[in-house]
Amino acid sequence: MPSKPTKKVSSVQKKTNPDIYRFIDFFVKTGEKILGKKPNVVRGKDGMLVSYALRTFPVGKLETLAVWFLVKKKKLRPLIGTMLSHTVLDELMRDMNHPGFWKEIDSLMDQYYPRMETPRMWQPFSYQDITTMKEDVAKIMRRFT
Repeated sequence: MPSKPTKKVSSVQKKTNPDIYRFIDFFVKTGEKILGKKPNVVRGKDGMLVSYALRTFPVGKLETLAVWFLVKKKKLRPLIGTMLSHTVLDELMRDMNHPGFWKEIDSLMDQYYPRMETPRMWQPFSYQDITTMKEDVAKIMRRFT
């Protein structure tokens, strides 16, 4: 008897979130910049932890948290799992209630990742420009009357 042909089932891979890779790269580069050594990345585990964290935080907030963690918690191992642990997050929540916390966070981010000034796209008219435009409009209006 001839065997029945079986259909090949192709495995369909889910599209991975590029923010996961972006954050892990940011964490490694920031760890090198702040600590002077490359943090370890646990394949699979850290990706899942970051994907769970991205459900509640945007990437920018996670990057800010990473800088805070790497600067303030130098005694802990520089791992994403350590950064996202309950103990560290509880301490972060307590520190958020202090009055100078956000100012400190901004200074840390500016220290390690300075903000670039963007060129001004729109500049207001000077008084001379406004007067010139009024005179031009008045000339045009006088033609019609």
